[in-house]
Amino acid sequence: RHDLAKAKLFGFLEQPQSVFNRYPQTDQSLPALYARAIATYRQSGVKIAMPQLDALIAAKPDSPYFYEIKGQFLFESGSPTAAVAPLREAVKLSPDQPLLRIMLGQALLGTNDRKLVDEAITNLRTALAREDSSAMGYRQLAAAYARKAEAAQAQGAKRQYMAQAELASAEAYFYEGQLKRAKQQAKRAKAGFVDGTPNWIRADDILAFQVPRTN
Repeated sequence: RHDLAKAKLFGFLEQPQSVFNRYPQTDQSLPALYARAIATYRQSGVKIAMPQLDALIAAKPDSPYFYEIKGQFLFESGSPTAAVAPLREAVKLSPDQPLLRIMLGQALLGTNDRKLVDEAITNLRTALAREDSSAMGYRQLAAAYARKAEAAQAQGAKRQYMAQAELASAEAYFYEGQLKRAKQQAKRAKAGFVDGTPNWIRADDILAFQVPRTN
């Protein structure tokens, strides 16, 4: 695991040619395959890197992180639909990893398929229950609820989804340290929730938050 972590760092941080020199083709170890796959993607794109990514998965099909990186590269390359399957597999193999679920939620939303919005929300909420300070997660959740609001026919449902979107935006701003914007969004969200409910209380908490004074 240590060697794989080093290979990932080298793959992303060093120039591709330096990675190829460090991990020549004669080295067929898993870390070498990993580093070269990342460097190939950075140098030549996902299409050229795909055989190497698939070879990684074939060599260790129980590793969620090889599915993750395939999904990540597909998503970054403008293919969110293709990214969904490997990211689903990554989550299946490691369901307790919040970042995997956030990435899957992002890919599901990236497909622009309304049928996948509920799956995105489920994954994002599960992730945020474990990693509740992820601004990125809350941003994706806000986008998901905004889409639910757009699709809702009944005004009551539309308002509820918008309140959820506003609260998620408030959370994102809060964890980014943008307190003024967080409070603005929280005020809008609070108006859409029933007094005393958990979401109303969370919105109220954000509104009441004060930056601690330093002596």
